[in-house]
Amino acid sequence: MTRRAVLVGLVLGLAACVPTRYWQPAAGPIRSSDGFSLVLPAGWMVLATGTVTTNGAVAASRDGPGLQCIAAGATNLAGATPPEVAALLAWQKLPLYTSGESAPRKAALLVAGTLGGEATPPEVTASAAADLSGRPGFRTEVAWNDPTGLRVRAVVRGALVGPRLYWVLYVAPARHYFELDLATFEEVARSFRIEPVPTKTPGEAGPQG
Repeated sequence: MTRRAVLVGLVLGLAACVPTRYWQPAAGPIRSSDGFSLVLPAGWMVLATGTVTTNGAVAASRDGPGLQCIAAGATNLAGATPPEVAALLAWQKLPLYTSGESAPRKAALLVAGTLGGEATPPEVTASAAADLSGRPGFRTEVAWNDPTGLRVRAVVRGALVGPRLYWVLYVAPARHYFELDLATFEEVARSFRIEPVPTKTPGEAGPQG
């Protein structure tokens, strides 16, 4: 078997391990199986499993995730990891880049995104208490240089519900693009609603599988 065949097989195998996501026009409110909802701006594209509901985290962009990205999700906060770093790590695991032919029920070829990695450690440039979905939380600004030397800025807003971190973030190149959609991000963050997944009551049968 050639090296190329092995690589193609590996990529397709990785794609089969993630829910089928594809870029589609934003259609207003979208609810996640992870227990949150938010309203995405008109004219943007959303990377999700559906237009009004999705599995897990969600991401959106107007011009492409290499130029700006708004994302949201929920993740368990592990150990002493700072919340803003946990949110960035979760965002970096999203398959933000897919093949141009990706569509529902088609395997998406995953490609590492430029904004998804750092050549320098994330540096906290500002941090303050801020509510998220009416719950006490934080708003933190972070910056780093990507592997090409591009300066990247991010804003992370989050709130802890038990061990679970609910987060929404905005990432864009520091020069020009970051300021363009910062107000849009704040509007999306205001629309974010935490809707915890119901827990089963005593005697109730759990999900099968």
